[in-house]
Amino acid sequence: MKWSFGAAVLMLSCSSCITQRAADLLTVPRRAADGEHWERETKLKPQRFEVVASDGIKLTGYQLDPAPGTKRRGTAYLLHGFGNSKEQMLPVAKELSTAGFRCVAWDSRGHGKSEGRRATYGTREVDDALRVIRSSRALSHGKREPEVIWAYSMGSAVALQTMPQLPEVKAAVLLAPMSDLGGVLYHQARRHYRGALTPLVPVVRASVRSDAGFDPKSIRPIDSVKKTRAKLLMIHGERDGTIPLEHSTRLLEACAPGQGKRIVVSDAGHGDVMWGLPEETRDEAIRFLEKNAAR
Repeated sequence: MKWSFGAAVLMLSCSSCITQRAADLLTVPRRAADGEHWERETKLKPQRFEVVASDGIKLTGYQLDPAPGTKRRGTAYLLHGFGNSKEQMLPVAKELSTAGFRCVAWDSRGHGKSEGRRATYGTREVDDALRVIRSSRALSHGKREPEVIWAYSMGSAVALQTMPQLPEVKAAVLLAPMSDLGGVLYHQARRHYRGALTPLVPVVRASVRSDAGFDPKSIRPIDSVKKTRAKLLMIHGERDGTIPLEHSTRLLEACAPGQGKRIVVSDAGHGDVMWGLPEETRDEAIRFLEKNAAR
């Protein structure tokens, strides 16, 4: 009996450690510290600014004007993925600047040089995004112009949830988008340790609620699709093991007729659509934003 009780305590202890670790992996990002590298690589020095979130934390952002001599098309908001940073969006900002867009990007809470510790996938980031966007409009002297979005992974989730409050946004390119975070959580649980973690998902959710203040199951970007009139271009890797292809399938099905389009990148994983997007696909995505910014 003593051995059985001890074994039970050990199993509970191990389960507790595993679920806490899973909750931290989901919400506590590793901070990217390669900002200077990307500035050197792109030879860009964007204008920096700070915004204070509703809970008092500071968010750091930048704006990059359209390249000299280009026709100004509007403003592009760039939202990075989990564990990434605004500087890692500089290569695409450079491309969009050359296409005539003023670019605005920021470190999401808990990322880069922004304060905070945990990501909440939209629970707080939607209000953060609205505050950054309002501040960036002021930097542009309040000039109203077409707006578009380029977002990756977690950033796509935040973008979709924010867009119903941004009627100025004409179009969005969403790389590796998720339809719902709960589905991603269950997918990862089934994928690792032969599915042994699946029964622990409710406990992981409880840990996230306790530590980060939100339930992963409540993060449903798919519910926002019908609340925006923006055109959506989803780009998804065929071999994405983090957010499987079925997520963009569901998002596409939720779109109104003519609203959504998807490009599936063959033999590409989750990060490949961000770091190794084929040139022809990137160019098509930029043309998509140019076309819809003008409508």
